[in-house]
Amino acid sequence: MKMELHGDALRVSGGQELHAVNAAAFHDAVKAAMTDAVKDIEIDFSHMTFLDSCGLGTLVALRKLVGRRGGVVRLLNPTPAAQQMLELTRLYRVLEVVKREEVAATSG
Repeated sequence: MKMELHGDALRVSGGQELHAVNAAAFHDAVKAAMTDAVKDIEIDFSHMTFLDSCGLGTLVALRKLVGRRGGVVRLLNPTPAAQQMLELTRLYRVLEVVKREEVAATSG
């Protein structure tokens, strides 16, 4: 997993699965990488092949953490499987989901 600071956002990439076995470690790693300047968390979901309820819970916990700072959790380019989980659970209402075209338009 790779983490980089981009302005007031922490960008997380390299994860393919977020589930009961690794969710707590993922949360702890992201939290440890956050500086006082971090407002938003952006997670690359373009390679996410498996996401379970523990992984979803971790995303909500991170949302609460940055919400106190006025920030958001932004999921970038979710795979169809991840997108389906977000839709079934309606978490797209709580987490910001950004598709490939939107990412390209904002990163230029």
